[in-house]
Amino acid sequence: MAAVAETIWSLLTNPTVVYLLLVAGVWAVVLAASIPGTGLPEATAVICLALAAVGFTQLPVNLAGLGLIALALILFVLEFRLYAHGAFLIGGTVALGVGSLLLFRVENGAEAALSWVTVAGVTFTSTALFSFFIWKGLAAQRLPKLQDVNRVVGSRGIAQTDVNGAQAGAVYVAGESWSAQADDKIPAGSPIVVVAREGLHLKVAKASKTEAG
Repeated sequence: MAAVAETIWSLLTNPTVVYLLLVAGVWAVVLAASIPGTGLPEATAVICLALAAVGFTQLPVNLAGLGLIALALILFVLEFRLYAHGAFLIGGTVALGVGSLLLFRVENGAEAALSWVTVAGVTFTSTALFSFFIWKGLAAQRLPKLQDVNRVVGSRGIAQTDVNGAQAGAVYVAGESWSAQADDKIPAGSPIVVVAREGLHLKVAKASKTEAG
């Protein structure tokens, strides 16, 4: 056990390992802010940032560098939330790269704690990762929202089965079959109009054949 603890402590005092934990925590925070409710990004962020904080207590951390990385985190989250055509993404990338280079103080002429290769690789990977998720988000926004309330309510369709208030029936609306109820009985094959939606269920009323067309 002592050997295991020593190995863990050795890793947590390695600038590169601590830096990677910090960046992983930043990634997790951005994903948690953009896709809330899953729990996994939140848990990952807490673990990675807590381990990085332990390492910071034993390393010569430059607060300016840490502040720039925090700024990068904020800018990445804003890009996810606002889709600012890459403006916040570019700013976040610059802040992350510069903050990474300044993260650890170089004392007495010693070599930089983080190599250029590590910083460049992490910055490029972060930008590529966030760009991909932003692109996916924008692509999803462009898809027609067939399940959107405003698109379904008011639509005309056909009752596939008898529909009444006591027992749900099936209707065909906007290219899909829906579970539906109505205040008055609607025979199968009758034209219907959607008057409300509750989750995956529709409230419909009988429509005239002229309205259905």
